[in-house]
Amino acid sequence: MQNNEIIFWHAFNSVEGFGPQTFRKLTARFSSLAEAWRAGRENLINSGLTKKQAEVFSEFRENNSPEKLFEDLLGEKIGIITIKSETYPSQLKEIPTAPPVIYVRGNPEILKNKSLAVVGSRKFTGYGRRVTENLCRDLVRAGLTIVSGLALGIDGIAHRATLDSEGITIAVLGTGIDDETIYPREHFNLGKRIFEGGGALISEFPPKTPSLKQNFPARNRIMAGLTLGTLVTEAAESSGSLITAGLALEFSREVFAVPGDIFSPQSAGANGLIKKGAKLVASSADILEELNISRAYSASARKVFEPKSEEEKTVWKVLSNIPLHVDKLAKMTKLDTATLSSTLATMEIEGAVKNVGGQNYIKM
Repeated sequence: MQNNEIIFWHAFNSVEGFGPQTFRKLTARFSSLAEAWRAGRENLINSGLTKKQAEVFSEFRENNSPEKLFEDLLGEKIGIITIKSETYPSQLKEIPTAPPVIYVRGNPEILKNKSLAVVGSRKFTGYGRRVTENLCRDLVRAGLTIVSGLALGIDGIAHRATLDSEGITIAVLGTGIDDETIYPREHFNLGKRIFEGGGALISEFPPKTPSLKQNFPARNRIMAGLTLGTLVTEAAESSGSLITAGLALEFSREVFAVPGDIFSPQSAGANGLIKKGAKLVASSADILEELNISRAYSASARKVFEPKSEEEKTVWKVLSNIPLHVDKLAKMTKLDTATLSSTLATMEIEGAVKNVGGQNYIKM
């Protein structure tokens, strides 16, 4: 692709209503998008655009300069990859609705990594949090990149757990990825932490694209298409994460789900996926085996905790993935409060245990 051609890809992608089908029509009709930009109304309609699309484009062209639009993009420190670029992820290119343009903040090379989408409900339980944190930690240690949508709830937990495990994560947004429109705003700092820590924020939507309801299902297809599979850790029956799982199946990707309490509404969606044939996940090994990721590699990447004192051995034997209050731990370990507190503090620094709130501890 000529160097200046990318300017026109961004310009056309900034026209309201222009998506994958429109780009296919234009690239099939014209020798370049630069030529398409200069085309007359009749020629555009002959390429397959509707009269309405041709009118919308003509008005946009009158009021915008491709060079100025691209200059503004560079000013936001946002990169751009087109479907014609060598750097475009091959996994994503396979889907029939592959986005013609991807905007990137962060490292574009990681889009080619082996990755897994981890999604779930915005409303989550303590169980959902622990499952997501534990699985993301283990999957990162096995070399996988974690992809999610930066949404509140399970998405944010997946991103943070990955970063806390020194892993790489990609956030796929349904808005622009510029500072002004990163959404949700509560996760603005998390978004910065992602791309500043070696990960990336990506979107098919140009800068300044606000939070529009119809853009989020479209965003989900990118998560499903970019990855080897989708893991639903906790989801209600109405959760948008089920859309991502459905798209993963449509794209011939793997779908995984963590079983939950049959009486909990927050587990109904994940349990329903398992009933429909999704792979039941009880540990990261279930995912790695299905994806043919060697356990030898997984084992070499895993940091195994080894207690360094008798007190740590005692605490380590008692703890599990089920939270235990410090008072109960004191009774079970028969350690005095001061010794137990200092032991737990040391083990938490080493990443062996975690205080999940209210002085309740779990094994990591």
